[in-house]
This record gives sequence, structure tokens and C-alpha cells, in this order.
Amino acid sequence: MALSSFRTFWAMAACSLGLAAPAVAQQDTTLHQLRTVEVFGKPAEVYAAGSRVSALDSSYLSTYASGSLADALQARTPIYFKSYGASGISSVAFRGTSASQTVVLWNGLNIAPATLGQSDFSTLPLSGIGEVAVQYGSAAAIYGSGAIGGAVLLGSPIYKGTGFGLEVQQEAGSFGRYFSSGRVSYGNEKLQIGTSAYVRFAENDFPYKDISRFDTPEVRQQHAGQQLQGFTQDFIYKFSPKTQVAFHGWYTYADRELQPAMGSAYNEAKQRDENLRLLAELKHSSHWGQTDIKAAYFKDYLHYTDRSINSVADVHTYQLQAEQTYTRGDNWSLRGGLNLQHYIAENDGYAGQQEENRASAFALFRYNPVAPLALSLNVRQALVEGYNPLPTPALGFDWKFYRRNRHQLSLKGNASGSYRVPTLNDRFWVGAGNPDLKPEQGWSYEAGLRHLLVLGNTLLLETEASAYHMLIDDWIQWTPDHTGNWRPYNLQKVRSQGIELSSQATATLGEIKLSSTAGYTYTSSEQVAIYEGTAGDKGKQLMYVPLHKATLAADMNYHHWTVLGNLNYTGPRYTSNSETTSLNSFLLLQLALSRKLKLQDNTLLLSLRADNVTSAEYQTMAYRAMPPRGYTFSIRFIIP
Repeated sequence: MALSSFRTFWAMAACSLGLAAPAVAQQDTTLHQLRTVEVFGKPAEVYAAGSRVSALDSSYLSTYASGSLADALQARTPIYFKSYGASGISSVAFRGTSASQTVVLWNGLNIAPATLGQSDFSTLPLSGIGEVAVQYGSAAAIYGSGAIGGAVLLGSPIYKGTGFGLEVQQEAGSFGRYFSSGRVSYGNEKLQIGTSAYVRFAENDFPYKDISRFDTPEVRQQHAGQQLQGFTQDFIYKFSPKTQVAFHGWYTYADRELQPAMGSAYNEAKQRDENLRLLAELKHSSHWGQTDIKAAYFKDYLHYTDRSINSVADVHTYQLQAEQTYTRGDNWSLRGGLNLQHYIAENDGYAGQQEENRASAFALFRYNPVAPLALSLNVRQALVEGYNPLPTPALGFDWKFYRRNRHQLSLKGNASGSYRVPTLNDRFWVGAGNPDLKPEQGWSYEAGLRHLLVLGNTLLLETEASAYHMLIDDWIQWTPDHTGNWRPYNLQKVRSQGIELSSQATATLGEIKLSSTAGYTYTSSEQVAIYEGTAGDKGKQLMYVPLHKATLAADMNYHHWTVLGNLNYTGPRYTSNSETTSLNSFLLLQLALSRKLKLQDNTLLLSLRADNVTSAEYQTMAYRAMPPRGYTFSIRFIIP
């Protein structure tokens, strides 16, 4: 396409990125206690029977607290991330879908700006986040627009205990990388309050082989520096055992040079992101159940510049969500709610300020007719100005059909609808927006088998195998028109299907404690119908969707020593929908060694990490260099 069209498209993309219900799961009471496999860390997960849900291990989050959410999920889950180099945008792809078909929720509310409808995971820090969970597959009935491929669920830090707490961390690493963070907290029977802050600098001046030049000479990366900083503020006050209020604040700032692609001229591309998220919450329990009311304000600011473009996007989001949960005994639980959203967007690519209102009503029902069987039935109806999305239902089950001695077998499955409303950029970008776009609509079907083995207090092994089939119609994609200008169209119908295998094990061998996780995904994602242009790419794998991806992680604790390892394999990926060009597969290895020292009642934690131990040469996006082997040394001091 023409250079001017490419610059316009890139600037548009850059300027647009950037309640505790009672558990109703039955507790197993066999000879050996079998802990529930489901992760109910977030309120809505209890209503996700038949879905696959996983959480990141707390030891990993602690050791790699200086990294981004993209780094953590790439290392510990078989989810594929596309990164525009070490300092560029990082986006996620669940089950062969696009980044805008994944939702990111913070304390239960969607944080993606309405301009592009997706989050840049490189600007989401692990520091200041308390919980990270992942739900695979369609979940629009629970989370709303965009939850087609999956959902990433983030929670604020949980401060426990009484008195004051303090934590200070300092890191230094290869390629000009420095990280500092601190957290202070105070708690008593009624009040919990905590503040955390971090700052990270990285020159990213690593060596790499430039494959765009003759004889692939080794050069040093330039113009990829970044500075990230932010803070969180959390306040929880209990008026009584039945009533509490909470206030959460989260601010992130990123100022970075956008790493140029190999072989391209440096055009002084830079990007500054500022994200402010404020949330107030009221929880109250009564004989009618639990009432949760959340009010939030999000501000997402992005400023992109290069030699020819100076573009700003500023999005204000107001959200109000009210939920009522009624639980009766151990048999059933019903939650009804209403979510209201109001967006105000100012963007240099728009003719003027754009506003939009959205509303949705939802009902979530969980029923356990007998102890081994859990059923969920959910439905959501969305109302969006100018659109009329169909209702999105979801039906799931989890049946523990075999339980004897040390073994438990479960069969699970679900069928769910999903949708995604076109973004503001899709509709209002001057010269490119398409106001006639239809919402994406999809259906997903999933079935799986899970095995649980317990050998006393020595071994716990969980193994799960799932297969899924997903159809997404009216898939929105930006593509050049007959004049060469990029515009969004309801271009195609996509079928994504695959297999997911996972295993988790914990073992105790004398004074040694071991834990490990393994995951593998096979993902086939291809066009089955094309509504615009030719059908030349029909039946071919979508670009940047690897057929194979696998992870293996292991942790070992002995006295005050901890060793962590992560092995991550990503198969070949096509860089065009015609399957004519591709990127090679790669294997990444991470290792970390930690030593805990007790200083009276306090703790000093020393860690040494090595990333990309084998110095593998790899790219997640074509011609975007990634760092070779690097080291990081960390010191952390903790006062309980």
C-alpha cells in the first residue's frame, strides 16, 4: 500500500491502544482430601462450569514482579503474544482469535479503551497486581463484548494481617535494565490500606543478527529505550461483618521509543501512554444475599509521534455495575446484574469528539442437583447505540462421574455465544471508518476430561484434556480497498478449533517441595467464508497463529532456596494469510535462583535470573529483533 496510507494506518493503531460470592462448589470428602480443581478467585468464575480456568502461581509473580503481564503469560501459559520488539506494543491471541477478541478485566470491569477495544500487555505491570487468572474460550455472557477467545482477569493486591508492612525491591539487569519498587500497608480488624509504586528503565541495547542485510551481520539494537512507572492505592473498610467499602486506584505511565523493524529507516517513532483507573465498591450482605455495586472512571491517554505524524488519543470511560447474588445452601446460586458504560473519545483521527453509551443486563445461574454434578446457565443482553447484538447464552456442566480411592475423573463441557461491537476507530476514523459494520457474532463448543490423583500428602497430580470448536461470523478486519486505503470490513467467517492439554503436579520428597505445570495447544484457525474480495485465502491458517505451542514450568523449594524454570515452545507462524511467508519456531528457557534470609522477623530475598538462557534467535513479529540471553539480580526486603 502507499506509504501515506501505511503511516495513517499505523498512527491510528498506535493512538488507539494503549464480588465475592459464596462458593457453591462441593467439597470432596474422600479418604484423601481432594481439593477442588476450579479456580474461583473471581466472582463470576463460579458460574463458568465446563470452562477452563487457570491462575498464575504466586511464587512466579513474586520472582518476576518487575516484568509485564505479557512476559508472565507468555512464560506460564500456552497463549501466544505478538510483540513489536522489546519496547513495542504487545497483544494477545486466544484460541486463534484476534487481540480485540480478548477482554482484560480489573476487579471485574473491562479496562480496554473503546477506540481499538484491546489492551497493550507490555504496559500492564505485574507490580501492584494481586491476582492473575485466565479463562479460555467464549465468555460473553459473563464478561460482555469482546470475550470471544478468552479473558484475562486481574485483581488488586490483597492486604492481610494487622499492623504495618513494608516491602522494597531493587533490580539491575542486562541491556541497561533497572527496576525499583516499594509497597507499604497497614491493617487492623476493620481497615486494610496499601500503597505500591514502581519504576523501570531499559535501554534495550542488545546485540542481534540483522537478517535484512547481506550475510546477517551482528549489530546492536538502537532506539528501543523505555521508561515505565506507576502506583496502586487500595483502601478497604468494614463497617460491620456484613458491609464494607473499597477504593482502588491504578496509574501507569510508559514513555518509549518504538523499536524500528530490521531494514527500515529510523523515523523517530515514540509513544507515551498514561492510564488512570479509579474504582469504588460497596458490598453488603443481607437475607436477600450479597449486593455488589461498583462505580469506575478510566482515563486512557496515548501520544504517538514520528517525523511526519503527531497524533493524540484521549478516552474517558465511566462504568457502573450492580449485582445481586442469592445463594441457597450448597445447591444453587443466582446472580443478576446491570452494567452501564459511557465513553468519551477525543482522537486526532476523528472529525470531532465521539461519545457512546452501552448497557447490558445479565443473569448467571449455578445449580448442583447432586454433589458430583455442577451446572451453569448464563445469559446477557447488550444494548449499544446503533446496534442490536443478539442475546448471548451459555450452558455448561462439570460432572465428577468417578471417584474412588486416590482417583477422581470429571467430564465437563459448555456451549456459549459471543459477540463484539465495532470499536470507535472502526466506525469514526476519518477517511477509513465504516459506520455500516455489523457486530461480530460467534458460537463456541467445548468438552474436556479431567483426572485428579492424590497420594496422601506426597503427590497431587491434575491432568486435563479439552477440545473446542468455534465459529465467528462477520469477523472485522482492516484491509486495503480498491484505492489502496485501509478500511474495516465484515470480511470473513472464521473457524477455530483445537486441542488443549494441561497438567499440574505438586510433590513433597522429604524437605524438598516440587511443583510443575505443563501445557500444550494445537490451534487450527482458518477462513471458511470471505465476504469481500477474492477467496484466495480460504481454508488457510490465519497469520500469526501458531499451530503448536507448549510450556513447561517447574519450581523446587529446599529450606530457604528456590529454583524456578520455564521452558516455552512456539511453533512456526505464517506472516500472511496466503501461507507464503512464515517465522521459524523457537524455544525459550528461563531460570531463576532465590535465597531467603531471615533477619529476626523480617525477610531478605536475593534472586538471580537468566532469560533466554540458550540465546535463541527468534521473532514474534516479522523483522522485530528480540533480546538474547540476559541476567537480572534482585534484592527484596520485606517487613511483615
